[in-house]
Amino acid sequence: MFEQLAFRRLKLALLAIVTLIICDFSLQSMRANAWYFSSLNTVQELSNTSPIDAPEVYNNELKKAKNAIQLAIELEPEHAHYLHFLAYIKLLALANTDQAEQSKLDTEYKEIQSLLLHSIQVRSSWAETWIELAKVTSYQEGPSKQVLKYIDQAKKVGPYKLDVHLGIIEISLANWQHLPPEYKALYVNSLSMAAQYGYRFNRIYTIAKQLNQLPTLCMSLQFGAAYKKLKQRYIYKQTCK
Repeated sequence: MFEQLAFRRLKLALLAIVTLIICDFSLQSMRANAWYFSSLNTVQELSNTSPIDAPEVYNNELKKAKNAIQLAIELEPEHAHYLHFLAYIKLLALANTDQAEQSKLDTEYKEIQSLLLHSIQVRSSWAETWIELAKVTSYQEGPSKQVLKYIDQAKKVGPYKLDVHLGIIEISLANWQHLPPEYKALYVNSLSMAAQYGYRFNRIYTIAKQLNQLPTLCMSLQFGAAYKKLKQRYIYKQTCK
């Protein structure tokens, strides 16, 4: 009788401990999620702020977003999406780095690479992370074989993802002067695929303009039936005069 009572109490104690652990993990996850959405909302609001016209406000808000997502990662260090989002924020910061600070780029790119690789280790099925890794690696190595491997993996897990094709186009245009034949084939294929995404194709004009490659893009659009409808649009006629 005494042994049965002791065993029952032990079971209740163990159940209470397990419940407390689950509650703690759930609370921790909720707190991490709150920090993530705080970071996400801050970044989304930044779309209304120009880093050129209001650099101090922009950088302060970006730092706020970075701090928030880092707090989320402290609570859930193996969360693939949080790791990816921190890498994205770091890339936003680098996009507005002064030329005087270019010496820091290699270190920053390696940190971003590390975050993306960690994210992929946790979740290898997200095409956006693979293509982001390809882009970051290409900033350091150019159109290398390693970049090609990352692109192939992105296409494998997300063959119809627009972000994958935009990434391939960006890498290709950024390295156009010394682009290997296999990359040119990828570029032609991705450009043709992107043409099927309607108005979202317009993002490619922005990418090409940022890279000073609008003439190359416009020339590419001269050939192929895939661009027939695209060339009827106002933005094409204004951009590729």
